[in-house]
Amino acid sequence: MKKITLKITAFLLLTMFALQIQGQALYTVPGKYKISTSGLTPNLYVTVNTSTGAVEWAEELSGDSELQLWTINEHRTPASAGLVEITGNITGLGTITLCTGDDSAHPNQSLIARPGDPVSVTPLADDYTGLDQFQRRKTTVGADGLALSAAEGGSNPAGGNNALFLRNTLGTNSRYGVIPSAAGEAVQFDGGGIDVIQFHLVEALSTADFDTSSIFISNPVNEVLSIKGLTDNVKQVSVYSLLGSEVLTKKLSSKSDISLDVSGLSAGMYIVKLQGDSGSFSKKIIKQ
Repeated sequence: MKKITLKITAFLLLTMFALQIQGQALYTVPGKYKISTSGLTPNLYVTVNTSTGAVEWAEELSGDSELQLWTINEHRTPASAGLVEITGNITGLGTITLCTGDDSAHPNQSLIARPGDPVSVTPLADDYTGLDQFQRRKTTVGADGLALSAAEGGSNPAGGNNALFLRNTLGTNSRYGVIPSAAGEAVQFDGGGIDVIQFHLVEALSTADFDTSSIFISNPVNEVLSIKGLTDNVKQVSVYSLLGSEVLTKKLSSKSDISLDVSGLSAGMYIVKLQGDSGSFSKKIIKQ
């Protein structure tokens, strides 16, 4: 009975913690989020307009609509530490990546949804050419979670992030700071004040499905790419070039070791991505 009571208590504590995270509307862990303004009545949400393909502000749609659901995860090849990618998946469109189409107007940027996965770049080379690398940040707020300067008594949230910057080839000072006045307006960044943006956690991404201690990916490779120790939760294996193009893919129906023929690939660096229902795992390999 004592063990059961302890388990119930632990479950309730975890549930309360999860509710608290969602109530704070902070970015806390890689996961699926809705992203909204703060302090408006009603708040507006980052939304894909399927009629125009634009990314705009809209009132919250019923349920967890795929038009407002964004997966935020560590960028697959960050140009520097701590950068994230923001993607969606929409019926009829497939994977889309939140980014800008052009950085010439930096820091005044409007976000777009580009078809396909984020661009894979060469790490540690200050390469932001994919225009899809974001940095989660903090801005000072009061007890109500609304923007309040430090001089006025505001402080940064301790448990997560409530601001969002965009990193591109022209600099690092483009951030969400343009509060919309009405639904239908573009999602814009600028170089002015940092406004609060809310991250509403819908589902945390699980990393347990991709425990690297159980997975072996051969590296470097010559003719054959071998992957061993896969779990039942891995549904697909894909290989991408550093430009983000998918060059090989294989769907999996059951747990098994696999061998992929890579003899036709040019020598160089590639990204191997394992995907499942609740997350993904990526690793760089070298084809000799």
